[in-house]
Amino acid sequence: MKTCVEGLLTGDFYKALLDSIFDAVYTVDVNGNIVYWNESCARITGYSAREMLGRRYNETNFSCNANGEHNPEERNSNGIAIVLKTGMPGTWRGYVQRKNGQRIPVQSHVSVMHNPSGEIVGAVEVFRDISAHVSLEEAHRQVLQVSRKDQLTGLYNRTAITALFKAEIERSRRYNQPLAAIMMDIDHFKRVNDRYGHDAGDRVLAKIGSILLFNLRKPDAVGRWGGEEFLIIAPGDDLAAAEQLAERVRQYVEAISSIGVPEHITASFGVAQLQPDQGQDQLLYVADMALYKAKTAGRNQVAVGYE
Repeated sequence: MKTCVEGLLTGDFYKALLDSIFDAVYTVDVNGNIVYWNESCARITGYSAREMLGRRYNETNFSCNANGEHNPEERNSNGIAIVLKTGMPGTWRGYVQRKNGQRIPVQSHVSVMHNPSGEIVGAVEVFRDISAHVSLEEAHRQVLQVSRKDQLTGLYNRTAITALFKAEIERSRRYNQPLAAIMMDIDHFKRVNDRYGHDAGDRVLAKIGSILLFNLRKPDAVGRWGGEEFLIIAPGDDLAAAEQLAERVRQYVEAISSIGVPEHITASFGVAQLQPDQGQDQLLYVADMALYKAKTAGRNQVAVGYE
């Protein structure tokens, strides 16, 4: 005996039509049993209609969550279950797992099916393989990341750190939270280049980049400001906290060894806190003046700037 859903799909013409479309289409009855599985479902998942018909959709291996994982606890909270319960259609992005174990990103739309009396008799899911689209998005993301990073140090370049700095100033004002800026400059860097060559200078810059990249807090941002100068943005830090942060980094730099440069590498720091009447340029000026003070006082130290 045919189910109500099968009754809606009677006729060779409609089955041939559904089998000919590029998108994968399958239907379930109100109990979640698969009653139709088109050719594109078989092509994308590797499971034939013979293997899938009569099985409950949430007991199959092809359905994954948004992270591409199988989680039995989520079987009653996925798209089809929600649509059958609410009667409202929905669109999702997620994954299906092919018979051979390969995961494929898909975009899916699920809606209910009604009989002529208007009763819900099942659901239909239409999904398509969006691997090419996801790959293009990932490639674009990587290109964007590369365009924002300084290739030698792995830190943000000046354009990117300037944009982040502007955003953090706006957020600081909006939420009335402190914000500090730290200007950092490698001491006697020109001497390193002149004595040992630019390859040695590049090794120093790369090492400094690594120290900054892996020893700051998650909210902090750091970029190469230019040459041997760096800008650290410290959201939530007042002057005292930023001074401590700068001192910690100073000690990390002072401890650098084994990079093939006989020079003892040190750095100087200028610290400033955003004031109510300051903009980006004014804050940077105060930090820069503090850095100059650290340099003229003998280098390898942290100086604090006040408006």
